[in-house]
Amino acid sequence: MNKISNGLFLLVLIVASSCINKTEETPNGFKYIVAKSGDGVLPKPGQILVFDYAMKDSKDSVWADTRTMGMPAAVMIADPAAEKSEKGIIQMFRRLSKGDSAIAEIPIKKFFEEIVGSPIPKKFDSTLTISYLIHVKEITEQAKYQEEQQKLMEKLQTEQMAKDTVIIDKYLAEKGIVAQKTASGIRYVITTPGVGENATTGKKAKVNYTGYLLNGKYFDTNVKSIAQEKGLYNSAREPYAAFDVVLDRSQVISGWHDALKTLNKGAKGTFYIPSTLAYGPRRASEIIGENEILVFDIEVIDLTSPEEAKHETNPHKK
Repeated sequence: MNKISNGLFLLVLIVASSCINKTEETPNGFKYIVAKSGDGVLPKPGQILVFDYAMKDSKDSVWADTRTMGMPAAVMIADPAAEKSEKGIIQMFRRLSKGDSAIAEIPIKKFFEEIVGSPIPKKFDSTLTISYLIHVKEITEQAKYQEEQQKLMEKLQTEQMAKDTVIIDKYLAEKGIVAQKTASGIRYVITTPGVGENATTGKKAKVNYTGYLLNGKYFDTNVKSIAQEKGLYNSAREPYAAFDVVLDRSQVISGWHDALKTLNKGAKGTFYIPSTLAYGPRRASEIIGENEILVFDIEVIDLTSPEEAKHETNPHKK
């Protein structure tokens, strides 16, 4: 968690600029404060309420802030028949209009149970309170919202790809690495040439791989000796074996499919994968953060024809 961000600070200013501090309560007893009133037109069932929010705990550590993430949150207003079973904060959204700013507090235990849907982890201080600062941007129809979200996602991905490209190219230049690039934006170096044709859609590639970040932190490998060397060894993975990927079918990050198409049987390469072709804005693990550029050393041990591989899938995701 971080201390108060610029986005949260701006949201606080918005709330404070026209503060009426009117306490409201939902039918199931959830209390919240309306700090600023909007147009007063409440959302109808089926409509989408789009809002910015900042979430922090009672120690002033920020958990989330949509203004810094660049994408607002949204909730669809359900049929009135569902209201009785809704949690308090969902009932609250039914009562907000465009331009409203609201403040809500939830004990951390209740936050995990009602919103996360799991018991509070032992590592969290059970005495904390979670505060929401919410500002309703608009109330819109589903079709319009989906269209706007698609445009926003494309815009954010384009911007993030540009940022990632600058970071990757700077890293390669500093290391004196001369790399090729794919049409999608992956930089790569073939360290050992293979034989035969490159992998194509439908082919099954049997590979060894090692994944790490630009800062040198390793996060995954299927090679036992490397796992032991880098502190990644897990006895539950025994026996360590080659990893199978059916190109454009297996559930791996999209960057893998693109990377493998530059390799043939016996080839080895290092691939610098932009976050937009990896896990994007979501945190994938303790090591792989939001918008993280990934590096993979990949060796293709064998390639199988599409006919032999067409019925095979891979449940694992890298």
